[in-house]
Amino acid sequence: MLDVITRNLPFLLAGLWTTIHLSIWTIVGGTLLGAVLGILRYVRFPVLGTASMLFIEFIRGTPLLVVLLITYFALPALLGYKTTAYNAALLGFILFTGAYIAEDFRAGLRSVRPGLIQAGLATGLTRWQVLRFVIAPQATRIVIPSLFNQYVRLLKFTSVASIIGVTELTGAALLINARDFHPVTLLGAVAVTYLVVCYALSMVGRVLYARFAVRT
Repeated sequence: MLDVITRNLPFLLAGLWTTIHLSIWTIVGGTLLGAVLGILRYVRFPVLGTASMLFIEFIRGTPLLVVLLITYFALPALLGYKTTAYNAALLGFILFTGAYIAEDFRAGLRSVRPGLIQAGLATGLTRWQVLRFVIAPQATRIVIPSLFNQYVRLLKFTSVASIIGVTELTGAALLINARDFHPVTLLGAVAVTYLVVCYALSMVGRVLYARFAVRT
């Protein structure tokens, strides 16, 4: 029964690498996008703040699968460019993850104690300097647990990319199962792999939070 795993191990490992690669780039892009959107919402720019709010609400109110279909089919048709399934999935995941991380960052920025802000202003720092050197570092440390919760969710959500043709871990298992039909073995192995990788990522988050947590 397990021979279906050993025979197809290279293909499954290639799918796992695609999952990890997709997750890493989404974490980087989604975190940067979320930080920018969160700051724009926190500062409340008249136009950019409203645009950020509308974008966040649209993405958060749209299923992930629909977001991926938009980035794979709708955007290339509207804007006249060609894309691959992988690039469309990456863009969709960045947009989706960034919208959720933006709200985490905004909550973190608002949770910084007013006394620290007043102290920064009292030393002669401008409001932008206070935001950069006082508020943002504190907020980042506060939101570490929320960020890693989003990262773990993202890693599991990458399985949806198989719908648009990305051969990540789940997609690889489904292709093998279509040929050999061993759903219990294949999907069981996939589930265990996700569990191990997600647990490892969660442990990284716990270590970082323990190291950089804001002490009150």
